[in-house]
Amino acid sequence: MTKLLSLGELLIDMLPQDSQNSAYLPIPGGAPANVAVGYAKLGGKAAFCGGMGDDYFAKQLTNALEQYNVDTEYLFTIEGAQTAMVIVSLDESGERSFNFYRHQTADLLLTNEHLKRINWDKLSTLHFCSNTLTNTAIAKTTVCALKQAKNNQKIVSFDVNLRYSLWQNSNDIEQNVHACYAYCDIVKLSRDELNFLATQRQQSADAYLQSLLELGVKLVFLTDGPAPATVYHNAFTLSEAAPTITAVDTTSAGDAFIAGVLYYLNHSDNAVPLTDKLNDELIVKKALHFGLRCGSKACLAKGAFPALPTQQTLSK
Repeated sequence: MTKLLSLGELLIDMLPQDSQNSAYLPIPGGAPANVAVGYAKLGGKAAFCGGMGDDYFAKQLTNALEQYNVDTEYLFTIEGAQTAMVIVSLDESGERSFNFYRHQTADLLLTNEHLKRINWDKLSTLHFCSNTLTNTAIAKTTVCALKQAKNNQKIVSFDVNLRYSLWQNSNDIEQNVHACYAYCDIVKLSRDELNFLATQRQQSADAYLQSLLELGVKLVFLTDGPAPATVYHNAFTLSEAAPTITAVDTTSAGDAFIAGVLYYLNHSDNAVPLTDKLNDELIVKKALHFGLRCGSKACLAKGAFPALPTQQTLSK
């Protein structure tokens, strides 16, 4: 079984329609949803788990996931709740800034009762991000999902993907993030995130990376914009330069990267068990290469779901 379950927020990205950010278009998004769609567009089987409002955007969000063949069995409508929204602004180089509208929205109201519906036997991998760690209730639900995944011997992937403005107290960030590492097999960090978290823990960046491996994380992927990306394992370290491109929109680059990594690990060398692949240097090297190709392709078009690459677009 190679099916991915992506847990977290499904929301509306208000994307600018011109370089002056003067008009916006509502587009389905949310980092975990992007990963589910990215995985499915590459040809994998993916499902999404999260809370959805019962407002105007609900049908648009459901239809968008189903359009890309993402299973919505675990997408739960939260009565009386609204869908979260984020206004995305782009600068001249295509880099993003975010303004979130997310107070008691549906994505924060997923509970342990919802998780009881998950059929873990049909899944290989659970993926999540830190936006479901930003308040106590949804953080408890997230940790419950991680425990269930590990109890069912599934691979757990964590793209830290910090959105600092979502945290009421920035001093809580590292502690909440760190509490999840013990359940994770794969962790993805950006260079900025690594520096921030290491500083909060009063460690050097290198010491912080090593501490993740000592906690049991098998692979730590570190991305650094256009600079080379690196993957750390207890037995090896690999780096590769990102393809040189002219970015149009970097909104889904990181999500496309991790979707590509997870797709490659799940679908390559089928004779090798997934857990063994995480310790195979050659397979991990190829997964890093594939993820970088996916991330770079996603920067060549605007939006999230539409920009995520397919096998066909990767071959061009």
